[in-house]
Amino acid sequence: MSDQNVNGLDSNGQQPGSQPEYGAYAPNAGNPNAAGDGYGDNNQYYAQYTQYTYTQGGAPNDGGHQGYSGGPYGQPGPGHPGDPFKLFEQMLPQQAKNAVRALYGVIGVAAVVLGLALLLWPSHTLVIAAVLLGIYFVVSGVIRIVSSIVELGLPAGWRVLNVFVGILLSIGGVVVLKNAALSGTTMLVMITLVVGIGWIIEGVTALLESWKLPQSGWSVLYAIVSVIAGLIVLFAPLSSAMWLMVFGGIALIVMGVASIVRAFSFGRTPKSK
Repeated sequence: MSDQNVNGLDSNGQQPGSQPEYGAYAPNAGNPNAAGDGYGDNNQYYAQYTQYTYTQGGAPNDGGHQGYSGGPYGQPGPGHPGDPFKLFEQMLPQQAKNAVRALYGVIGVAAVVLGLALLLWPSHTLVIAAVLLGIYFVVSGVIRIVSSIVELGLPAGWRVLNVFVGILLSIGGVVVLKNAALSGTTMLVMITLVVGIGWIIEGVTALLESWKLPQSGWSVLYAIVSVIAGLIVLFAPLSSAMWLMVFGGIALIVMGVASIVRAFSFGRTPKSK
């Protein structure tokens, strides 16, 4: 039993029967800064933690970190607002991206080949032109339908419109292919109607879709050329069949190049400047 002094404390300076005040039970245990023993701000670890205090208004604090404000837990500082017109092509699986790119490439190459054929062999019969144009519209309709189905983030209205346009283009191509052996005058009228209406619809649709493309220059050019070509084709007289083929060949080459460029850019994140 320890001896008590006149103050009622034992030899260890503690009240008899009380818990010992050393080690883990000592006052300010584990906090040498509050004990006034010279730690405080001179302690590099203590200073490291104290500089990251939360501030008001979301402003950076002394440590250069974003502060918090608001209720007891605060609200995060201002972030980057989401773009409502952001294209979600990057969310597609890689296999779907490759399929869409391949389809864009096929339609682009087909359009370029068709345009060159119309420019290099304008004196050939309208049957050849009808077959080439029919194939072009069928392939163009299929690529539009498939891309509308697999593309994520596309509003429902645009998806339905793209599918509808693709069906119209495919039907027009099938009609031209089925009636490729008609007389020259009848075939010219049919080609004029199908080509004019098809190009106008496809151009308007491409122009409406250009807002969601990271690089819309080629798409806008494609849309303008398509609409102009469709209007000229519809109003072209029968005697301008040769000129119609030349203009149609140029328009197809431009559209094909635009589609090929789209095949390389589809689903890729644009580089930040």
